[in-house]
Order: sequence, then structure tokens, then C-alpha cells
Amino acid sequence: MVFVLNKNKTPLNPCHPAKARWLLNKGYAVVHKREPFTIRLKQLIVDPETKDYILKFDPGAKTTGIAIVEDAKVEAKVVFLGELDHRAEVIKSNLDDRRSFRKSRRNRKTRYRKPRFQNRTRKAGWLPPSVQSTVDNVETMTDRLHKLCPIKAISVETVRFDTQLMEKPDISGIEYQQGTLFGYEVREYLLYTTNHTCQYCKGESKDPILEVEHMVSRNNGGTDRVSNLTIACRTCNQEKASRNLEEWSQRLKISHKKIDQIRVKHIEMVLSKGRPGFYRDAARVNTSRKATYQMLSRKTEHLEVSSGGRTKFNRSKMGLEKTHYYDALCVGEIPESFDRPKDLKVLKISACGRGSHSRTLLDKYGFPRAYKPRQKYHHGFKTGDLVKANVPNGKKKGTHYGTVSCRTSGYFNIKTKHGTVQGINHKYCELVQKADGYNYSSFLPLTSIPLMTECHKYPGGCS
Repeated sequence: MVFVLNKNKTPLNPCHPAKARWLLNKGYAVVHKREPFTIRLKQLIVDPETKDYILKFDPGAKTTGIAIVEDAKVEAKVVFLGELDHRAEVIKSNLDDRRSFRKSRRNRKTRYRKPRFQNRTRKAGWLPPSVQSTVDNVETMTDRLHKLCPIKAISVETVRFDTQLMEKPDISGIEYQQGTLFGYEVREYLLYTTNHTCQYCKGESKDPILEVEHMVSRNNGGTDRVSNLTIACRTCNQEKASRNLEEWSQRLKISHKKIDQIRVKHIEMVLSKGRPGFYRDAARVNTSRKATYQMLSRKTEHLEVSSGGRTKFNRSKMGLEKTHYYDALCVGEIPESFDRPKDLKVLKISACGRGSHSRTLLDKYGFPRAYKPRQKYHHGFKTGDLVKANVPNGKKKGTHYGTVSCRTSGYFNIKTKHGTVQGINHKYCELVQKADGYNYSSFLPLTSIPLMTECHKYPGGCS
């Protein structure tokens, strides 16, 4: 479906692509936006009759499903399906790099600095930047889709993951109420459960200093959950360094030392108990769900909140695949059947940011290795713009369509769906859509939506 705007840019009912093509060919409309494709009428329609549509979200830690359907109880027309990819992992990685660079600078520059940590305060409702970005992405898509379609209500799925049950499904009673660390500090709990013994060498190293050790290091994505922590002597802890247990075990098997063979034996015992579970994505959803609800409640008076169990029931009832966009379609109250056009594609939206405030590129040690240009625009373009390049001759002859990476020299790189084309002169480029912080692509859904879902709708029953 194609979004349609009136001459004064107020949203009208979406139309079929064939009708939009006819309006464009006849000169009754112009292209207003390329992604998602939107047309704008040249003549003003006074008092248009518009239908009511529902915007549905299935929030996730990495990907959020989006759907727009007609507000109908019998057969609702599906207008839009989309997937919004967040950049929480990129933000977290950038923050970790900056933290490590700061620590290394403090070690190199040892002049005294007055402590300021007591002056730092956080506002009420503060969220980590990686979590806040997911809420901001949902808010951005809500505002943009409101400008393209007459949306009456919003439906959102709010789920809460119980990580204690996810890690130990059979936990119950007092054990569930008290938790793992009831009456203990983390270090004391680990020392008690390990009997004050190194779990790798069992005291063979004769090192009396015991330390809290991450089985999966922080560099490899490990967390501070108790399931990922154990007790190790300083000798074993330093020799393991940031390696995974499997990698360290393979290195120790080559050695003929007695202590290394003992370590291999006990490492295999640790691995036999299973890898520790990481629930970073579940924690992000638990943290952001309240902020997402509060944000959407400010956008509309008609906000429907649903559960994950109801979404799964609706999806099973419709016989749909487990995807983000179908989950969003089945959030909350659904009609008896969906009417989805066969050529309706799913718009994949990827958050890519609007650039970096830092104009210096660093190496892995935090030292400058290159510098980015200070100006944002080059020959009228900026990185992230959607362009169309018509190259008349040469090795790159042809038409290239995609996002552009600008260079000061005037020879740009264009990222298309078939790959990246390098060295395109700026004079061949034509601006299609300005960069808005997101990349767009489309694909066909996995399966089609059944037109009818109940047998009594057919006069002769199901066939």
C-alpha cells in the first residue's frame, strides 16, 4: 500500500500501488517521500472521508515489529508491515571503547585531578543510552507514521521476562522468594559455594590469593551475573586472561605440566554444567517497557496494552510464522480475518545514527590514526543521503541507487542492494531523499495471511 497526503500534507487513506501509479502518470500527484513511499495530491480535497487505522508495535531489544491495520472487526486490511532494527549493541560497544580509552589516559597522565563523581546526578527516569535509543526509535517511527496515515489508536505489547525462572524453571517456594544471594554478598556467596578453593586448579598452584573470575570475560560479552562468576586463584586468573574456557582448555592440552592437566580436567567439569545464561536482551526489554508505555500514552488517548501470551495465541490462531512484523500484527485485539495485498512488502528500517560528534578516528590503543572532515556537506550531499547516480560511461557505467558515503574529493561511494560501488563522481548523483538517521530496504513476507480463519465463513465448510 502507498501512503497518500492531501495538498496541505494531511494524511488520507492509503491506496493501492496501481492507483498511485495512475495518479503520478496523470500528473494529479507527486512523490512526497521515497521510504516509505508516499505521494502528495496536487489539488486540495475539502473534508475528506478517512478511515481509522491502528498502529501496532511489538517492542524488542534488537528488533521491533511494526504494523498498521484498518480498524475493523470482521476483515481488516493490512496497510503496512515493518521491522525496526535498533543499534543498542553499537552504542554499548562505543561506550565501552570510550571507557577503556579514558582509563588508559588516566594511567598515562598521572597529574592529580580533583574527584567530581559526587557531583554527578541523573535525572528521574534515566535509562542507559543503549536502552534509551530503542525508546527514541519507537517514538520517531510513531511520529513519522502519524504524519503519513490517519492513525486513531496504538497497540503495544508489554512483556516482563522473569530471568530467575528462565535460568531455573523448576524454582519455587521460599527459594524463589529469597533468590540466589539471599543473606550473602556476591564474593562471600561464591567463596561459600566453592569451598574457598580455586575452581580451575583446586589449590595445585599453592596461590593463597583468591579472586572473583568471569568464566566468559567482559571482552567477550560476559556479564556480572552470579552464573558467570566463579572463584579462581590469581595465578589461574592471570593465565586465563580474557580467553574463553574452551580456548584456554585447548592451549592447556598441549602442555605436559601437571598443573595444566589438572586444569583441563576441572575446566571440562565446569563446561559440562553448561554455559552460563546471558539475559542482556531480556533485561533491556524489562527496562524499556515502562518508558515505552509512558511515551506512547503521551502520543494518543487510545492506547491498548497487550501481553506476549495473547500475541502468541492470535498468531497461532491465524497460522502465521514467528516473525517480528507478524507478531506486531497480532498484538492486542484482532479481527476475524486479515486482508493483505499479495504485493505488500515488509519495510526493513535500520537505525544508523546521524553521524558522530567525534571527528578523530582512534586505533585499538586509543591514539589518533586519522581525522574526519569538519564539514558535513560535500558538493551538496552528506553521508546517508539516498541518491540515484546515472554514470554514462566507464567501468561503472549504469544506474546506481542507494545511500551515499561522501568524500572531500568529490568521488563518492554508493551502497546498493548488490554491493558498494566506489568512486562515483558527484556530478552524476541526484538526491532522492535526505538522510534521516535510518537505512531502508524491503522484502516479501515469508508466508501469506489466510483470508479467512473460521470454517463457518465458507458456505460449504473448510476445504
